[in-house]
Amino acid sequence: MSTVKARIKILVFIFIVLGLSFQAVSGTVLWYELYKHGLEAMKSKNWDRAKESFEGALKHQDKDSNKKRVGTMFIKYYPHRELGICYYNLGDMAKAKEHLSISLRQSSSEKARQYIRLIDRGQKSGDSPTLPVYKQETDLPITPPVDKTEVSPGKESSQLVGDRLCIAVLPFETKGIGEELGEMDLLDKLITEFVHLDRFKVIERSQLENILAEQKLGLTGVIDASTAVEVGKTAGVDVVVFGSIASDKRTVTIDARLVDTETAEIITSRDAFSKNLSLINLSEMISEVAQKIKMDLPIANGLVIRVDGNDLLIDLGNGKGIKKGMKCHVFREGEPIIHPVSGDTLDTQKELICEIQVTDVYDGYSKAKTIIRKDGAPAVGDKVQTK
Repeated sequence: MSTVKARIKILVFIFIVLGLSFQAVSGTVLWYELYKHGLEAMKSKNWDRAKESFEGALKHQDKDSNKKRVGTMFIKYYPHRELGICYYNLGDMAKAKEHLSISLRQSSSEKARQYIRLIDRGQKSGDSPTLPVYKQETDLPITPPVDKTEVSPGKESSQLVGDRLCIAVLPFETKGIGEELGEMDLLDKLITEFVHLDRFKVIERSQLENILAEQKLGLTGVIDASTAVEVGKTAGVDVVVFGSIASDKRTVTIDARLVDTETAEIITSRDAFSKNLSLINLSEMISEVAQKIKMDLPIANGLVIRVDGNDLLIDLGNGKGIKKGMKCHVFREGEPIIHPVSGDTLDTQKELICEIQVTDVYDGYSKAKTIIRKDGAPAVGDKVQTK
């Protein structure tokens, strides 16, 4: 009898381990990847991109912990603390202290306490002492605070210039998926997820259906790249998103590609995988793929550093998440916009010069070409923002 009980205990343990491993594949992959993306962005001091990643991770796992399980391993997971540090470097001390305080309540760390002390001292005297480096937390980047007399880069980057990147989400080809969808409309779900990202300008489904009908295409899946590009050109969008969702009744995989409608080149491609085909899992996977694509196309701000006719160099490279095929607005700032009563400077007038497309990407800069001229010609020192 004791042998039977021992075997049962072993089997139970195996099932627990397998269950945790399954969670790592299906449910926790997204928050873990978002968290890693945030840490990588912090290393290059891309505070806006890091903030976005940590906020995404918190939507799935919202507790700071010194020991967070990912499958069969453990990591230090401090999204609130790192988000607080991002806000600190972006100049928003109220939100910085809010998230740092949450982190201290959930899993106390000297790093969070140090930043709160810096905020408190800054509020009293405006001092900005250098942060010490805590060796016990070398897995996470620690950066000194910014000088509070300088304009925070986050303030500028929060002001979007020009139109956002316009996309059309085309029907995905489905293989081996039927009744599992229930009443779920796959195309609606895909479009809704990209709309909720608040990153792109997404064309309406009705407009897309009219174009598909004109080209005698249905909603069962536009899988040919050249056809997808033609649909995108007809819709007047910058890029199209299309791909496939396949299942063998045990596992399910989503593959998505973002393709430029002018060059027909793939800007980025992403996938998601689960060992269990269900309505909930499929919905989470669609959200995961959309989030990954958003992270691959960050809003970044830079400058024109060289102009040679229609060819330009800009100071945005791999470290800022720039990819070949991405489009950017080139603009100049003019007179300040001042409130007539308070006298506060609300913004500055912005003159759109042209739209450019990245052709080659290097560590600290990129090559680009002018694709649309709007007002004048670009010059060294003009500002650049990804579309």
